[in-house]
Amino acid sequence: PFDRLAGRFNFIAVGAPSEDSGVSVPREGMWRRTAVGSNFDTFYSDRYLTTGHVRRLNDLLAGLPYEHIIVLANTQTYGGGGIYNFYTLTAAHHAQFAPVVVHEFGHSFGGLADEYFYDNDVMTDTYPLDVEPWEQNISTRIDFTSKWEDMLAKGTPVPTPPSESETYPVGVYEGAGYSAKGIYRPADNCRMRTNEYPTFCPVCQRAIRRVIEFYTE
Repeated sequence: PFDRLAGRFNFIAVGAPSEDSGVSVPREGMWRRTAVGSNFDTFYSDRYLTTGHVRRLNDLLAGLPYEHIIVLANTQTYGGGGIYNFYTLTAAHHAQFAPVVVHEFGHSFGGLADEYFYDNDVMTDTYPLDVEPWEQNISTRIDFTSKWEDMLAKGTPVPTPPSESETYPVGVYEGAGYSAKGIYRPADNCRMRTNEYPTFCPVCQRAIRRVIEFYTE
C-alpha cells in the first residue's frame, strides 16, 4: 500500500563510515570493523544479516526523529534481516536488493511472517501447531477468526488448493512459517513468500496499512 500512502513517510539518510569495507562472515572467520557491526550467519543461516550492536546503532541516530531504521550494508552478497519494531538490514549491492529490502521491511515494520516453507520440514518446530501465531499473515487455524477469515469470499474451500489461486486470491493455503503442514498462508504467492512476486497479498497489505495508520492517525 506504499504508493497510496507515500505522503505519510519521511526519509532521513545517515552516512556512517566504517573502518573496513563489507560485513563480517563468522563462518569464514572474516571480521570487519563496521559502523554497526553487521554480520551474516545469524541463527546459522548463511544469508541472515543482522547486528547485535543495538547501542552503537542508536548512538548513530541520536537526536534524529525516527520510527524505523533501514541499514544498508556495503556488500554484494545476497542476504538481509528484519527485526520487528526495530530495523531492516539488507545487502545494498546485490542485484536483488529491492525485493529483499521490501520483504524484510514487511517483517520489521509490518510484523509479517515468512510465508515460504520447506518440503523436507527442516524447521517444523518453529511454530507450535496448537497455538495461533501472532503474525497476521499466517495461521494454524486455532483462532482463525482473528486473522483473515473476514476477507474470504463466500464458498472459499478451506484448505484452498493452489490450483484455485486465480479463483480465490485470498484463501487458506497450506504451507507457511517454514512448515509444509499445519500452518497456512492467505495467498498462493506474495512478497512474503518469494522475491519474484511483485506485490504483497491483500492480507499483508491490510496489515501494513494498519501499522501506517497507527503511526500517522
